[in-house]
Amino acid sequence: MNLSGPPVDQLSEGSDRERARLTALLESLPTAAALFKRDGYVVTVNARGRALFVIDEPAPLSAQHYKVVLQPFGTPVLDAMRYAMIGQATELGVIPFGRDARVADLQLSVFDHDLLLVSAIDVTEREAERARAARAERELRAILELTPSSVRVVDVSGRIQQANENAAREHEARQPLTIRELWELDAPHDVANRRPLSFLDTPAMRALSGQTVRLQILEVRRLGGRRVLESFASPMHGDDGRITGVLLLDRDVTDRERLEQRLREQEGAHTTRTTAAQNEQELERLVEERSRALIALQEEQVRERRLSAVGQLAAGVMHDVNNALNPIMAAAYLLRHHAESPDAVRDYADRIRKAAEIGAATASRVGRFIRQEPVHPGGDVEVDLSHLAEEVLDLTEPMRLQRSSESREVRIMRMFSDRAITRGLPGEIREALLNLVQNAIDAMPDGGTLTVRTAVEGGDACLAVRDTGVGMSAEVRERAFEPFYTTKGAKGSGLGLAEVYGIARRHRGTATISSVIGRGTEVLVRFPLQASSLPEPVAEEVPEILPRRILVVEDHDDGREFLRRILQGDGHDVVAVASCAEAREALQTSQAAPFDLMLTDVGLPDGNGWELVKQAKAEHPAIRVGVITGWEPSVGPQEADGAEFVLRKPLRAPELKAHIAGKHSPAPTTE
Repeated sequence: MNLSGPPVDQLSEGSDRERARLTALLESLPTAAALFKRDGYVVTVNARGRALFVIDEPAPLSAQHYKVVLQPFGTPVLDAMRYAMIGQATELGVIPFGRDARVADLQLSVFDHDLLLVSAIDVTEREAERARAARAERELRAILELTPSSVRVVDVSGRIQQANENAAREHEARQPLTIRELWELDAPHDVANRRPLSFLDTPAMRALSGQTVRLQILEVRRLGGRRVLESFASPMHGDDGRITGVLLLDRDVTDRERLEQRLREQEGAHTTRTTAAQNEQELERLVEERSRALIALQEEQVRERRLSAVGQLAAGVMHDVNNALNPIMAAAYLLRHHAESPDAVRDYADRIRKAAEIGAATASRVGRFIRQEPVHPGGDVEVDLSHLAEEVLDLTEPMRLQRSSESREVRIMRMFSDRAITRGLPGEIREALLNLVQNAIDAMPDGGTLTVRTAVEGGDACLAVRDTGVGMSAEVRERAFEPFYTTKGAKGSGLGLAEVYGIARRHRGTATISSVIGRGTEVLVRFPLQASSLPEPVAEEVPEILPRRILVVEDHDDGREFLRRILQGDGHDVVAVASCAEAREALQTSQAAPFDLMLTDVGLPDGNGWELVKQAKAEHPAIRVGVITGWEPSVGPQEADGAEFVLRKPLRAPELKAHIAGKHSPAPTTE
C-alpha cells in the first residue's frame, strides 16, 4: 500500500483532508498502526492502534511522542524508532508487550524519508501454540530417554524418524534409516514358531497395516550378539483417523531368558537349590545395581525440579514487578509533561499509587510462599467462616452472572454451619476463598452448581468449595498446589491454589483436593476450631492529631526524605537519620527536647532495628516506637517487644498517621 503523502511541513500546518486520507489508509490495515513524523510525534493512528498503543485520548495526537505511545513494547521498539529517525534501518520481530505475558509482531517502515509507520499485531496465541508444540517435543524426548527399552518412531513410508539412545546403541556400526534396514541388520527369528521372520511379518509392518502387536518374542542380532526381545508395535493415527506412523518398543529380556533356561537345565534337588541360590544372588546384585541407578536418577530429577521451581519463581516475580513498574514509569512521564493540569496530576498520581500497591501485593505473596510461617498470636482475630463465605459470594456475584449469561447458568448452593469459627487473619482467609470460588466458576464453562460449605469436623473448622466442572487428572491434582503451575495458559498466573495452600499452612491448617474428570472438583481447607466468643463491635474515638517530636531512622535516602516531608506536613518536629549510630547520638542529645516517637527501619547499615528498639526503650521508657520494614512483618510478641506498632513497606500514609495519633491499638500487625 502506498502511503506517500504531502511533506511533513504541510501536515504540521493542519491539512485535515490529508490527515483524513492517511487515517482512512491506516484503518484499511489489518493491524494496529500509527504514523509518526521524523521528530517522533504522532500524525495519525487507526482504531486498532488506539486499543494497543498508549494514546492519551484527551490530548491532541500531535502532542504525543513515540516514547510514550510505544512504551508497552519496551526498549527494542524505542531504539528502532530512534535509529529510523536518523535514517538507520533496524529489524524488528516478535517481542513481549504489556501485561499477561503477551507478544506482538512489530514492523517499522519508512515512507518518503518523512513518515515512520509502526504496525503491530498480537501473536500471543500463535507463539503459545509454538511453545506448546516445542514443550510436547521435549517431553516426548525425555520419555524416550528415560525408558529402559529401545524405542523408535516410524512414519508411513517406513523411515525411522526418531530413536532413543538405547536404540542407537544396538547398531553402533551402522544406524538403520528404515524398518527394512532394521530387519536386515536384526535378521530376526520368531521364537514361538522357530522360523526366520519375514519382512511383512515384522511388528512394524503389521502395525502399519492397522494391527496392534503386543509381546511378540523375537531373537535378533544386536549389541554384537544374539539377543531375545519382547517386541511391541502400535499404529499412530491423525485427526482424520488415518495411520500416520508406528511406535516400536523392544524390551531386551535376554538375561531373564538365560536365567530361566539355566534353571530348566539343572537336574536334581541339590543342583536346583545351588543354582537357585546363585541365581538369587545374581538377581539381588542386578536389583541392587538397578536400585542405585534409580535412586541416582530420582535425586537428579529432584535437583532439576528444585532449580526449575526457583527459575519459575524468579520469572514470575520479575513478570509481576515489571508489570507494576511499567504504568509507574509511563504515568511519571505524563505527570511531568502535564504538571500544569491539576486533574491530570491527580489522575496520574492515583495510577502510580495503584501500581505500587500491586507491586507490594506481589512481594507480600512471594514472601508468604517462601516462608509459610504460622500466624503469631496477637495479630489474629476470631473468624466466622460462614460469614466470610457469604462476603466472598457477594463479591463474586458479578462474575457468576456474567458466566451465566455467556453460557448456561452457574447455580450457588450454600451449606453453612454457625459453629465453623477459627482464629486467623480475615484478609488472608478471604483471599484464599476468593481464589477457590473464582477457580470453581472458571472450571464450569458450560454452567453447573457451585457449592460452598462450612462445617465442624472433630477439632477442625472446615471450609469447602465444590464445582461440577471439568475436574482434574491425577497429574494436575498432584501439582495443583505448586507455585506458578497453571492449566489456564496465559490467562492464569499459577499463584491461586499455591496461595491457598500457603494460607492454610500459615493458619496451622491443611488444604486437600479431591477431583473426578468430568464430574468436578472439591477443595477442602481445615483450620483449628475456635469456640465462638465474638464481642460486639465498639466504636472508637479518633484522637486529635497533636504535633509531636519524632526521630526517623531510615537508610534509604528517598524513603527518609519522603517520610520526613509527610510528617512535617502534619506539623510534627522531625529529625531524620540514616544509621543506628546517628540514632543513638540523637537520642542522647535530646534531653532538653525529648522525642515523643521513634520510627525505625529493621535493616540498617550498622545494626538491626529491633536491637535499636530495645536500647531506646531501656534508656527512654516514655518514648513510643514504631517499626517500618520492607520484610514481611511476621515477628512474634517476644521479638517485637517494645514496639507500639509494626508496618510494612510500601508505607501507606493514612495508616501511619492513624498509629501516630493513637487510633490503632498497640499490637504488632502480621497482615
